[in-house]
Amino acid sequence: MLPLRSKRYAGIDGEIPRLKLATGWQLLLIGFMVLTLLVVVFPRKELVAKLYEQEALDELTLSYIQNLYKASAGNLDVALLLARVQQEKLDLPTLLLMLLPTAADGDLRQRTAARTILLKAYSSHLQKKWSNAQLASLREGLSAFINPALDDTMSEPMAQQFADLAFRLDRPDLGLKFIEKIQIDNVAQALKTYAANALATGNYEQAARYYFLAQDKTQTLAEQRVLFAAGVDTLMAGGFYNSAMTSARTHIGSLAHDRTTLRYLARIALAAGNPAEANAYAKSLMYQTDGVQP
Repeated sequence: MLPLRSKRYAGIDGEIPRLKLATGWQLLLIGFMVLTLLVVVFPRKELVAKLYEQEALDELTLSYIQNLYKASAGNLDVALLLARVQQEKLDLPTLLLMLLPTAADGDLRQRTAARTILLKAYSSHLQKKWSNAQLASLREGLSAFINPALDDTMSEPMAQQFADLAFRLDRPDLGLKFIEKIQIDNVAQALKTYAANALATGNYEQAARYYFLAQDKTQTLAEQRVLFAAGVDTLMAGGFYNSAMTSARTHIGSLAHDRTTLRYLARIALAAGNPAEANAYAKSLMYQTDGVQP
């Protein structure tokens, strides 16, 4: 016998009623059970860990990770994963927004991974030609990235990268802390290298500051004399004559009674168009006064 439903004629007996497989609440329950099963079978943390081991992600997986990041922006590993696979496409401000919390508050593994990505991004970013205003803007946000790293143990190459970044953005106060972290025996030599790098980019004032810092880190009078002259000469080469003479008075220190230095300064003052100051240095040289009072 055919069931009653099969005996109905369309147009005569009316619309054939649809069979109900499940009610709305039953569908909702089934969906919840499937979702629970997926979470049990594929825990999110383990899934992210597995994906993090991959060098590249396909478009579908990348889309999943992007949505996961939007849904759980506080998940540090998801932020790390997304930043790692898209670091070539994302700009520095975006990477900073994504990774600064991880670099500061994650566990050591997460902090190290975030810092590796950000250091690479900074290095790539600074390869371009930037105005002083743009560099100053970068410098403002540097402390938030660097300061949390000062208390962490890290490899020597990473500490060197932090030092390089700090000096590149004219934050020698931070850079010196990382140099000390590396325990370089000759800090003055490292500072001379940074001065030479700054000079190579035409930043005379920055280079001079690093030469004077190196002078402060040097013990012997002969080395202090060389570095002091390098700082003053750098400013003179850049056309900063007044700054050169001001810096000479500020940084002369223990060289105030050094005859070689006084003769040098007398010549420099004349070259800077300041005969009165040149005369004062000449008098100091002649009478060996307690200080230089131009």
